[in-house]
Amino acid sequence: MVDDRAMLQAVLDAPDDDAPRLAYAAWSEAQGEELGVARGELIRAQIELERMEQEDAPAGELFRIRYRIDQLITRHGREWAQPLPDWVESFSFLRGFVGWVKLEAPQFLQYAERIFALAPVQHVDLTGVRDVDERLFESKLLAHIRTLAMDRCGLHDVHVQLLAVSPYVQNLRWLSLADNELTLAAAEAIAASEHLRKLRFAEFRGNPADPGERLGYDGGVLVASVMPPEADALEARFGHLAWLHRDVESSRWDRYLTEG
Repeated sequence: MVDDRAMLQAVLDAPDDDAPRLAYAAWSEAQGEELGVARGELIRAQIELERMEQEDAPAGELFRIRYRIDQLITRHGREWAQPLPDWVESFSFLRGFVGWVKLEAPQFLQYAERIFALAPVQHVDLTGVRDVDERLFESKLLAHIRTLAMDRCGLHDVHVQLLAVSPYVQNLRWLSLADNELTLAAAEAIAASEHLRKLRFAEFRGNPADPGERLGYDGGVLVASVMPPEADALEARFGHLAWLHRDVESSRWDRYLTEG
């Protein structure tokens, strides 16, 4: 007999695929209970929303589906997320399942294995990183993460250097390190890393050094872009670095966009 665990495991095994999620939606609806029917609706609605956003659907249609999604999550979200709310500060549903969490780094080390067994979480915001920095950057748990934010954590260059040599960050494609104490040495560590070749976006805003491309807007319209000298120097040494560039049409700007 097919049960909830088997359906969930199929989602965990292929987190980028819609088919296991839609199968879970159909299974949930077939149980005939209010909570399951609503869960099926959420999965279908969030998958449809992602498609609509990529196709620039009319604003009215987007508002309608987002409003319905908010209703479903407000009514049932904590039940669907159990027991994750006991372990994390915040969480969000992506394509029908918890996909983003925010928590302190010590709690990540304590609970992440159980979190990854219960939800297809690929997006993580961490606080309190300096309390467990070496243990964190040596952890195999990082291999589950596609996007990572460690903003306002008091990080110095050595912390990014530890991250860059970790063999478990090979799946990382989006990284935010805003409002720390990082110099150009941190960007150099990322550029030189053999383990961060999939990285397509890195945020250094609010640090002593920010080598990212500068964009200029006029009335909300992009009118100029400038690569700072630090960026040119990095690319002269390491070749093209996608994460230095701010192509607003690129999917790498969308933290949660599903990769095919």
